[in-house]
Amino acid sequence: MIPDIDPDSVGNTGLLWLLLSYGYVLFISSNFISHGLDLLLLIPSMAGLVGSCVLPLFTAIPDGAIMLFSGLGPIENAQDTLSVGVGALTGSTILVLTLPWAASILEGRVDIHPTSGELGYKLHPKISKTRRWKKTLFYTGVHVNRAVKIGGYVLLLTAFPYLLIQLPASYLVSDYHEGDDALTVGESFWSLFALLMSLTGFIGYILYQVQKSYSGKNVAMNLRREAVTQKAVVDGMLSLSAALGQFVVEADQWINSESNHEEYKSMGSDNSISLPTEVYNKLLHILNPIFIKYDCEPKDGMLNQREMHYLFRDMHEDISDAQINTLFHQFDMDQDGRISFDEFVHATAYVIKKSYNRDIQNSLSLQSIDNWKHSGSRSFSFEEEVEEMPKDLANKRPEKQQMVIKIRALVMLISGTTLILLFSEPLVGVMDEIGKRSNIPSFYLSFVIVPFISNAPELISTQFYSRKKTRKSITIALSALQGSAVMNNTVCLMIFMGLVHFRGLEWNYSTETMLILGIEAVLAMFTRKEVLTTLDAIFIAMLFPLSLLILIVM
Repeated sequence: MIPDIDPDSVGNTGLLWLLLSYGYVLFISSNFISHGLDLLLLIPSMAGLVGSCVLPLFTAIPDGAIMLFSGLGPIENAQDTLSVGVGALTGSTILVLTLPWAASILEGRVDIHPTSGELGYKLHPKISKTRRWKKTLFYTGVHVNRAVKIGGYVLLLTAFPYLLIQLPASYLVSDYHEGDDALTVGESFWSLFALLMSLTGFIGYILYQVQKSYSGKNVAMNLRREAVTQKAVVDGMLSLSAALGQFVVEADQWINSESNHEEYKSMGSDNSISLPTEVYNKLLHILNPIFIKYDCEPKDGMLNQREMHYLFRDMHEDISDAQINTLFHQFDMDQDGRISFDEFVHATAYVIKKSYNRDIQNSLSLQSIDNWKHSGSRSFSFEEEVEEMPKDLANKRPEKQQMVIKIRALVMLISGTTLILLFSEPLVGVMDEIGKRSNIPSFYLSFVIVPFISNAPELISTQFYSRKKTRKSITIALSALQGSAVMNNTVCLMIFMGLVHFRGLEWNYSTETMLILGIEAVLAMFTRKEVLTTLDAIFIAMLFPLSLLILIVM
C-alpha cells in the first residue's frame, strides 16, 4: 500500500511526523465521508436508503479498515499488529459511549424545575449561570427521547457476539495452554460462529433501519435529515425548492391520490388554503429557526414584506418585489400587511411547489400583481449584499442542483474511502513501531489515539447539534453515538472474528471484551432514564479513564 515509508527507517522525529500526517489524512478522509453522507440526505429520493443503509455502513469504514489491516500483515507479525486493531475497536466503542456522550449532555443541558421536573427548553436563557454547584449537578440535564431508549436496547443486542466468543474462549483457555492446536481449533470454530452472528446482527440492524425509515418511525434519522436540510438551505448550498421541492410535490400527489381530507392542514376561516399535514409538519421544523432569524423589525412573531423578501432572497429563491406583494395578497389572511408563521409555512410551500414545477413566474402573474398594486400595496427595492451559492449550483433548476449534489457526494465518498484504505495500513505500522520504541504496548497507544481520529466527524457533529439545546438536537447527537457503537459491534467485530478464524490468530482479549460489554450495559441503563443530569454526565465521562486503568491493571 502507499505511501511506502518504512517506520523502521526513520528516526523518532520522523516517526512522530508520520503519525501526525497519517492521522491527519484519516481525519480529513472521515470528514469527506461524513459530509458526503450528509449531502446524500439532501436528496429526497435517496434519503431513506442513505439514512438506513449507506450511512451506517460508511461510518464503520475508518475503524473497520484499521482492524482489517492490523491483521493482514505477515503471519509471524499479525498477532502483534492485531493489538493495534483491537485497541482501536475497544477504544472507539468505549470512547463514543463516554466522553462525547458526556460532552453532549453538558453542551445540551437546560435547567430542570426542582419541583415539577420540567426541562427548560422553552426558557430564555435555557440554563442559568448563577446556579450553585449542587443545583447544577442535579437540576440541569437533557431529555432522553424514546428513540435513544430503543437505541440502548439495540446496542446491547448487537453486543451478543462478544459473549459467543468470550465464554467458549474462557473455557478453552482453562483446559489448554497457549499455542496448543486444540485451543486454536476451538477458538477457530467459535470465532466463525461469532462472525456469522455479527453478520446476522448487521443485516438485522440494517433491515430494522430500513423498516423504520420507510414507515416514517426512524425519529433520530428524520430529525437529522431535517437538520441537514435546514443547514444546507441557510448556508446557501441549496435553494429551498431544490432541497424540499420533490418532497412537497410527491407528498401532495400521494395525499391527493388517497383523497383523505383529514390529511390536510388548512388555513383561513373558510379553509380555502390547505397543505398536506406531512408537508406542514416537515416545513414547520425546518422553517421555524429561519423564520425567527428574519423576524427582527420588530421581533413580534410576524414578517413584513421587507423581511420576507430578505428571507426568500437569502434562500436563493428568485422572487421579485412584485411577486412578494402577490404572496402577501394571497396568504395574509387578515390583510394586516404582516405574515404569521402559519401563513409563512403555507406561502413557502406554495413557492417551493411552483418553483419546483417551473411555473413560479406564471403562478405569480402580472395580472395578480397589478390587482394587488391597485389595492394599495407598497413595493420595496433591495440593494443589500447576498451570499453567493457555490458556482456549480448557482442559477440552476432544482433538479440540476440535486444532480450536482449527487456527484459531489459521490466524489467525497469515493475519495474518503480510498484515502482510508490507502493510509490505514501505514498507520498501523507506525503505531506498532511507536509501541516498540517507547516500550508502551501498541494496544494502549491505539486505544487512546486512534478513536479520536477515526470518530472525529461524529465527535464534532454531536457537539454541534448539542449546542442547539433542543430535544431534537440532543436526540440526533446521542443517536449518532449509539449508531457508531452498533457498527463497531457488528461490522468491526465481524472483521475481527474473520481475522481470528481465517488467519488462525489467537483470542487473547477477554478483558477488552468484558469491558466493552460492561460499558454498553451501563449506557443502556442510563438511557432508561427520562432525564440525564450533569451528575450523570460526569459519571459517564469518568468511564473512559477508568476503562484504561482497568486494562492496564488487568
